Amino acid sequence: MVRYCQIKIYLFMFTTGILFSGMNTELSAGEYAADFTRIGVGARPLAMGGAYIAVANDVSAGYWNPAGLTDNDFFTLQVEHVPMFDGLAQYNTASAVLCFNEQTAVGLSWIRLGVDEIPRYGALQGSKIDRLQQGQFRSTGVPEGYFSDQENAFMLSFSRSLFFDLLLGGGFSQMVVPTQISIGVTGKYIHQKLDKYAGSGQGLDAGVLVRFIPRLSDEYGALTWISFAATVRDLAQANISWNTESQHEDKVKRIMLAGTALSHTVQSIHTRITLAYDYEYSPLSDHYAGGELSFYDTISLRGGYYRKNLTAGAGISFYRFGVDYAFVAGDLGNTHRVSGSFSF
Repeated sequence: MVRYCQIKIYLFMFTTGILFSGMNTELSAGEYAADFTRIGVGARPLAMGGAYIAVANDVSAGYWNPAGLTDNDFFTLQVEHVPMFDGLAQYNTASAVLCFNEQTAVGLSWIRLGVDEIPRYGALQGSKIDRLQQGQFRSTGVPEGYFSDQENAFMLSFSRSLFFDLLLGGGFSQMVVPTQISIGVTGKYIHQKLDKYAGSGQGLDAGVLVRFIPRLSDEYGALTWISFAATVRDLAQANISWNTESQHEDKVKRIMLAGTALSHTVQSIHTRITLAYDYEYSPLSDHYAGGELSFYDTISLRGGYYRKNLTAGAGISFYRFGVDYAFVAGDLGNTHRVSGSFSF
């Protein structure tokens, strides 16, 4: 019960932080602006510790690195549900990608964080002394009503890839390395509503991915590839404009990440091993690391390190359906993520 109350207090502080920042200009603008967009999309990336910008080869790439969208099938759809803070908050995502060919793709994503039935209490009467000495001045603990917090982000992504042979060395010792360079952008519209106050703004993400793919392959794709990637989230530092009396604006912080990934298939046991690492350039300077073992391209086991916490998960793919699970440890409570996908 004590832990439940602590989580509820933390959650209330989190959801009301934006409202107070809109009323009190002395608070630093952008401290909590659109913070829900940092939770992440997809059970697979989170099970790998969020080290995903250099992997980004599924439908969730629209969030992690839009440059990777072209690595999907013709059409892929993914939905995800995450209960948070012992069920006090609900986090849901839906993503879809349409690949016109191996060079061009577009994607749509929706992220929603909702907290319902946040209690509202009236102002305390009397002084501190009055409340200590006289019971009628103390709070009854019964809320006067409830309000909710609804936070949504809608994303439209575009990706373009270029394939060519990279020549290394000179003369008769030249080495030919097939190379893929992809770029992508994601435009997003953010809308937040806390009680009777609402705020909205637009943002832009951009990413680049360079993947070296030796020609050796089997039925599951290239035997080995290595990639390097960089992304910038909220490139233009979007302003979230609130309809408070002060017309306050919160500026979303710009986040830059660089990452690398290596994937290799051990043919003798039909197992693909993927390792990834991301570094976030921000005041927090976060590190993300993770790995995946995939057997026969059907069953996967994953683990990682995410913002000083451990992650783990698994996935199964059958025909064109897939289900992924992730466990993410956190300071305010652990979360269990489940996402399902379909492609054709």
